[in-house]
Amino acid sequence: MNYFLKTSAIAAAILISSYSYSQISVGAKGGLNVSNLSGVDDSNFETKALVGFHVGGYVTFNLGRNFAIQPEVVYSTQGGSLEGSGFSEDMKLNYFNIPVMVKFMTTKGFYVEAGPQLGFKTGELDFDNFETSVESSDFSICGGIGFQPTKGAFGIGARYNAGMGTTGEIDFDNAALQDADFKNGVFQLSIYWRLFGGGKLKE
Repeated sequence: MNYFLKTSAIAAAILISSYSYSQISVGAKGGLNVSNLSGVDDSNFETKALVGFHVGGYVTFNLGRNFAIQPEVVYSTQGGSLEGSGFSEDMKLNYFNIPVMVKFMTTKGFYVEAGPQLGFKTGELDFDNFETSVESSDFSICGGIGFQPTKGAFGIGARYNAGMGTTGEIDFDNAALQDADFKNGVFQLSIYWRLFGGGKLKE
């Protein structure tokens, strides 16, 4: 714990000291999730998307006129719906996600972004038609596009989070259905609200 606190303090000091070279903005974000589970499709059942939401905050470090690093903390409801002969059940998974996005921005406010995301599962899982073991953490690679005006408070973005490792395993109560591993896949539409800071570097 002491090592973590010291490391966090050093990182914060480095980021704050860089303010003279870059501009920092802090804001909130939220929006729509359309999520599904990949890897579990079988001839006896199929997966369908679930609609959920995400909400959280972000800090943007502008490293020049066109580049920025944006770490976020986001609560996300995701998962998928499993349907087969004689059963239909939603598999809802909730996470606290920490993406760190690298953004390339145009002078008009449009941007593309990419980066890694580490998620931490929250809550207990209980399903009627199957048992499942879900990893406590989940790693994804994210990519997206959006529009964030330099002077404006609000922006929009679209992002896809693709799970890279096995998120968990489903063990079906029905012996006719084969057990399967799965990964998360989440499409997000977000509204950004810049609370303070931001803008391009001064001349």
